[in-house]
Amino acid sequence: MNGTFEQFDSEMERRGLDTALVIGESTLGNPELAYVAGTTIPRGGIFIKRRRFDPILVVSNIDVGNAKRGRVSEVRTYSDYDYENLVQRYGRERAYVILVDLILRRVRSRGRVGVYGHTEFSRLLSTVDSLRRLGHKVAGEKDASLIESLRGTKDPLEISRIRSVGSRASRVVEQTQRMLGDCVVRSGKLMSKGKTLTVGMVKSRINTLLAEQDLIAPEGTVFAVGAGSADPHEMGHPFDAIKAGVPIVFDLFPVGAEGYWFDLTRTFVVGKAPRKVKDMFDAVLEVQLRSIDSIQENIPASKVMNFACDLFERRGFKTIRAMLKGDRNAARVGFIHSLGHGVGLTIGERPYLSLFSDDTLRKNQVVTVEPGLYKPRIGGVRIEDTVLLKGRRVENLTPLEKELEI
Repeated sequence: MNGTFEQFDSEMERRGLDTALVIGESTLGNPELAYVAGTTIPRGGIFIKRRRFDPILVVSNIDVGNAKRGRVSEVRTYSDYDYENLVQRYGRERAYVILVDLILRRVRSRGRVGVYGHTEFSRLLSTVDSLRRLGHKVAGEKDASLIESLRGTKDPLEISRIRSVGSRASRVVEQTQRMLGDCVVRSGKLMSKGKTLTVGMVKSRINTLLAEQDLIAPEGTVFAVGAGSADPHEMGHPFDAIKAGVPIVFDLFPVGAEGYWFDLTRTFVVGKAPRKVKDMFDAVLEVQLRSIDSIQENIPASKVMNFACDLFERRGFKTIRAMLKGDRNAARVGFIHSLGHGVGLTIGERPYLSLFSDDTLRKNQVVTVEPGLYKPRIGGVRIEDTVLLKGRRVENLTPLEKELEI
C-alpha cells in the first residue's frame, strides 16, 4: 500500500470511518475523485476503500487505461459487476445505486461510510438516502472532510506537477513583460507594431503563450491597468489601453494537463513608477518576504496573516482588521484581503492564511503568499508567490523576479 493510502487509514481511523466512497461522473471539476484516482478519468468512476484494505477503482471499460496510470492498483470495470444488465432491468438511476450497494457488500463494508465527490447535489442526496435505506451507515462530516484534509498535504508527485506548472507559468509572465518592454511609448500609451496596445491584445498573447507551455487559464487572467487595479479581482477590460507610468497587476492562475494549478502575481510599471506606487510596492515586497520567512509547520495559519497586518500597520497602511473596529473604508483601502490559500487540484483550498482561519500549517502543504495594497485613485500593488512548506522553512516554487519598473 502506498504512502497516500497509509495516511488514508490513519485519518479514517481517527474519524471512525470503516469505508470511504468517492464517486463522480468525471474527474474534471471533481478534485476528490481526481485526488484518489491520481489521474484523469473522463467518465468518472467509483473509488472505494475499507480501512486497512487496498482501494478499488471501478470505471467504464474505455477508461481502464487512464485509470491504471493512477495511484490505485486494483482497477475494475462496471462490467465486472454486470452493470449493463442492471441498467437494462432497473433503469440507469436505480441501477447505479444497486451497483454501489453491490460494491460495498463485496468489500464487506460494515461500519460508517463516508461519501465524497463533486456531483449534482440532488442526485448525491438521493444516492445517500438510497444507500441508507439499504442498510449502509452513511456518515456526514464537518469541515474539513476526510478527502479535503488528505488533499491539504502534497506527495512528491503532486509537488513535481505543481512545480512544473509554476516554472511554465513564470516563463509566460517573463515573456509578457518582455513584450511590454519592447513597446514604444507615445502620448503615454504603449504602441506595438504601430497600434495602441490594449488589455485584450495582451491577453490574447498570454493565451498563446499558455498554450505553448501546455497550460490553460479556465478562470481567466487578471491584467488590470491603472486605477482599475485597485479592485483585487478586476480582470481588465479588453479595450483599455496599456499606459506607461501606472501600475499593472498581472495575476496568472493556470492549470496543467494533470489537473494541478498554480497562482502567481506581479505588479509592474512600464517606465518610471510614481512615488506613491513605489512606496506601496516597497511595503508589499517587504511584507511578502517577511511573511514567507515566518511560515513553518505547526503554527496557526491565522498567525501568519496577523503578522502581515502588523507589518503593514507599522508602515501606516490600513488592513482589513480595521473593519473589525467599524472602519468601513478598510474594505477598499489598504490591505483588504487574506494573505493566501492552498493550491493543488483547485485554485483555492486549505490551508487559508486568513484572520480567522482554524488551519494549522503542516509539512508538504503548498500555499500562496499574496499581500497587496489598494488605493482607488491610484491603483493596486500585489505580489504573489506559491511556496512549499518543508518543515521549519519554505521553498519558493515561483522562479520569477520581483521588479517594479520595466
